Amino acid sequence: MNRAKVLTAIAFLLSAGLWYAAAQENGTPSVAQSTVQKIELKASNFQFTPDTIRVKVGVPVELRIVSIEGNHGFAIPALKINERLDQGKEVVVSFTPTQTGKYPFRCSVPCGSGHMDMKGVLIVQ
Repeated sequence: MNRAKVLTAIAFLLSAGLWYAAAQENGTPSVAQSTVQKIELKASNFQFTPDTIRVKVGVPVELRIVSIEGNHGFAIPALKINERLDQGKEVVVSFTPTQTGKYPFRCSVPCGSGHMDMKGVLIVQ
């Protein structure tokens, strides 16, 4: 390879490195940041644990939900999510949030006297 080609290749690699470093400082997502956000959620009488979930906008989410006490539901109306949770069976809910904000979730299967209190919030940042 001649000297000009080697210098051009080195300049290109240095430019790419500088661009990558600047993108990281500015908060531009990298490939590594786009992995799936996996969150375990438990449903019981009459609560979700955790009841606050924080995720990143544009990054795929995988909620792994198990009802450990009774039959329940899991609904995020704004995202058109509504799943039945039968006791002891894991339900996986996958989606990619496209907008930041707070999205309330709730139990969507009447489960007893505390049903109306069985709620939480998904925070997309």
